[in-house]
Formats: sequence, C-alpha cells, structure tokens
Amino acid sequence: MKNEISKNILKYLALGGILTLVMLSPIGGPKVAKSLFKFLKYKIKQIRASAYYLKKRGLIEYVKDENGVITVKITDNGKKYLKKFDIDNMILNRPNKWDGKWRLVMFDIPEKNKKAREALRYKLKDLDFLRLQDSIWVTPFPCDDEIRFLREIFNISFNVDIVVTDDLKHHEIKLKRYFEL
Repeated sequence: MKNEISKNILKYLALGGILTLVMLSPIGGPKVAKSLFKFLKYKIKQIRASAYYLKKRGLIEYVKDENGVITVKITDNGKKYLKKFDIDNMILNRPNKWDGKWRLVMFDIPEKNKKAREALRYKLKDLDFLRLQDSIWVTPFPCDDEIRFLREIFNISFNVDIVVTDDLKHHEIKLKRYFEL
C-alpha cells in the first residue's frame, strides 16, 4: 500500500463506512471533513490524494445515487487487497490442487533485529508453516506476496529468502502428513 492513509481509508470502507464525496471535494469539503476527520492525524489534502490513488488502482469507486449524492465505496478488489495484507488476519490461500512444490522461507536476521526475527517466526507459525530448523520454515502453498509483505513490514527485506523446490528428500513424508497432502 502506498501509505498509511490509503490503508486506513480502505479499512474504514471495508467496515461498512461510506465517505461522501463532498468531504473529498474542494468546494465545501474541507469544512465538513475537518470536523469529521478531526480525530485523524491526516490533512484533507492527504486524504484526497490517497482516495485518488485508491481509485486509480481500482480499490475504491465513486457511486452516484438517485439523489445525485456521490459516495466512495470499497470495490471487491479493494476488499481482497485489504484482507490479503491485514497482518492480523493474513492467511495463505490453499489451492484445491497442490502444485507439488515446496516453499522454503529461510532467514538470517542479525541479533540487533531480534524482535523482527521473533515476530517473523511467530507469523510463519500462525500461517501454518512448519519449522524445519530455527530459520528454515516450509509450506506447500504459494506465499510470495505474503512473505514480501512481512519482509517489508518488519524491515528485513535483505535477510529473508524464499526457495521453491519439488524435492525435500526424507522430509516429504512428514510434510505431506502434516499438510494433509
């Protein structure tokens, strides 16, 4: 996501909120929006720019009702995107048919980033990865986007790698049983 404001707008819309376009319009909008967004730390200009970015990406849409009132709503793509990268609710999609490939997530995170390393381990366990070694975890499911997101959010991009293989030798029996393949 480009920035925190865009993510918060998507979250608000996903929770059933509707933003009236008047809040985002230059005429009269700032007065309404100032009082409504007083609790937020964002400026109207930032919110407007983020809404433009989200519309351009197809994550929100402007809908005009029969009275001519234009509202901003999250699209299905926006819901999918937000759900996919909400770290607390992140899950790996399990395809109906396994592609026969194993995804190994390997990391070597320095001691100075111990909290990030522990957070990554916790999240890998939460995502139902299986630990082969302390810094090698495995899953049979595609996980590139999720791992890329975790690397960015924990600021450990250069310390985490994904290796895709179709042969894990003697580990496969245990892994297939664990993942019910």
